[in-house]
Amino acid sequence: MSSFLGAIYRVLKKDLQIERRTKQVTTTVAVFALLVVLTFAFSFVQTLQSAALLGRGALWVAFVFAGTFGVTKTIELEDRNGALDGLLIAPIDRSAIYLGKVLSTTVFIFAVSLLTLGATSVFLGYSPSMSTAAAIVGVLLVSAVGFSAIGVVVSILTFRSGLDELALPVLLVPLVVPLLLAGVELTAALESGAPLGGWLRLLTLYTGIVLLAGIATFEYVVEE
Repeated sequence: MSSFLGAIYRVLKKDLQIERRTKQVTTTVAVFALLVVLTFAFSFVQTLQSAALLGRGALWVAFVFAGTFGVTKTIELEDRNGALDGLLIAPIDRSAIYLGKVLSTTVFIFAVSLLTLGATSVFLGYSPSMSTAAAIVGVLLVSAVGFSAIGVVVSILTFRSGLDELALPVLLVPLVVPLLLAGVELTAALESGAPLGGWLRLLTLYTGIVLLAGIATFEYVVEE
């Protein structure tokens, strides 16, 4: 178990060190997310009077599009110069590689989500209470885990199958629709004080299912 956890940590540390040096993923994805928020600000701020509705929409649209772009860039870096093949020949369980990639991708997506949440407050006037904002951050974290669990598998499958990069959103977005629906509804429920039960169960169960499915299928996905 210690060697398994150590392998996960090393994959995570490697990804974070590469990103700290290059800043290719977070910088690009953050700019993309901010552009989504600015687009909402210039397009809808005069027509929609509800700052909460506008903020929720911008937050989750940016989450999906920036997350898709983020996993694409992350796996593209691994695919370059055979880096992923180098990981696969290492004497470690391949599920540890998968979990390490999921954790690092979650860190990138979650960091950009926090930036987006701040941007919606500045540009769209979206200002939930501190307790609501903290709960929304928790929803974003769980959603980022689920998104990463799906995104890592689908993006690797896309690249190793020789499919065009444009095929990734077509394959990925339908699979993350439950996360998007649950996130939007939970955000609205937190703001209005409505019950969270059903949507919270959907978010946590779906995240757990896709994570377990990713662990089970990753070894077959990375095969040539």
